[in-house]
Parts: sequence; structure tokens; C-alpha cells
Amino acid sequence: MKQLLCLSLFSFALAGAAHASENLFKNSDVNTPTVWQGDRKFDKDGDNKVLRLVAKPKDTQSFWQEVSVGDAKDLVLVFRYKSADYKGRGLQLRGRRPDGSSTFRNITPKIDGQWTEYRWNFSEIRGAKKLTFSLELLEGEGSMLFDDIQLLKK
Repeated sequence: MKQLLCLSLFSFALAGAAHASENLFKNSDVNTPTVWQGDRKFDKDGDNKVLRLVAKPKDTQSFWQEVSVGDAKDLVLVFRYKSADYKGRGLQLRGRRPDGSSTFRNITPKIDGQWTEYRWNFSEIRGAKKLTFSLELLEGEGSMLFDDIQLLKK
């Protein structure tokens, strides 16, 4: 009986942990050219499929995806990026609500040719059931690669 109870509790804990980190994005590993909209180009880094944004001197380049967030209160945007040649104003992450309002964060990316993981805790849902998340490469020159893009429920 104790073994059955322990097994049940363990299964419940695993189900809760899986739900807590549910990825809301489709095609997070960028294996097919669907879902992601915008200025992105589909490219390869070795055998790995990635999204590439090519900076422009006078224009922001971006890609985005709309997601249903249900009644989530806290989300985490997680992604990997890499660049060896980008020179510009940085990277902007944006969560846009259906009413047109948005919350954003500017980051200064590492430009060292190595993959870097970035996490953004996003709690500014404000009752929205859908959000559009974008990654925006600000004015400059060079390019940046993106992969493993996830939006997780906290």
C-alpha cells in the first residue's frame, strides 16, 4: 500500500512539474519554416536549423509569434542567441497584449560567436488571454542567430 501511495505521489509531482514548464510556443526548435512571422530568415548553424535576423542601419528587424496564455500569471521567455559580427543598438524583447499595449526589455547581447542563453521573467500579462512575443534586432549591421525559443508558464 505504501508503495502504491508513493508511486501515486511521485506521478502527481511529475505531472505538476511538467505542467509548470509547459512551452506555449510552437516550433521552438525552428525545425520547420512555420509559425514564426516577420523579418527572420531560416538558416543553419552546422546541422542545426536556426532563425537569423540581419540588422539594417535604419530599421529594426524582428520576428514574432502569437500565443494563447490562458489564465497564466507569470511566464518566462527563454532562448539562445549567437553573433560574431553584430554592431548596433542591441536586442529588444517585447510582449504585446491584444489592446496594443506592450512591455519590453532592451538587452546588450554578447557578441563573441558563442551560443548564449537568455531568460526574461514576464509578469505583465494584465488579464490578456493571448500575447504576441517578439525578438527585435535594433538598428545596426551584422546578424544574429536564434534557437530553442520557449515561452514557459511559471
